[in-house]
Amino acid sequence: MSMNKLALFAWLAACAVTIWFAFHIKYKVQESKAELGIARAEMQQDREAIRVLEAEWSFLNQPSHLADLAERHLDFAPMLVEQVVHLGDIPAREVQANQVQDSDGLEDIIEDILRNAPENSKQDGKTQPGSARNVPLMRTGATQ
Repeated sequence: MSMNKLALFAWLAACAVTIWFAFHIKYKVQESKAELGIARAEMQQDREAIRVLEAEWSFLNQPSHLADLAERHLDFAPMLVEQVVHLGDIPAREVQANQVQDSDGLEDIIEDILRNAPENSKQDGKTQPGSARNVPLMRTGATQ
């Protein structure tokens, strides 16, 4: 008989767990539906706010409104016909060949250092450290 009581107890426990799980799921679904309703209401309020902001934006960007604001707050004068020129009326700028130089003058500094470096004599056919060398320099964009 103890086996029957044990089986009955296991069956009742399984039923209790199942009932608890069903109620738990039911309340979670109700909670989720409430949250969904709140989210939908907030979305609808946001859509209405966006419509109002778009209407305000279109009013504020009307050319007549912008012209009125410009007249009141800016010291601009209307453009005169004499201020408009054709592209052909503008003189072309002359580009000189020697205008193209190193932007930071680094090549000039290196040339000065090499030009003013002390000439050390060669001993035993070896070049002494620090002696001036004939180093070709490259200029970018300019002819030497």
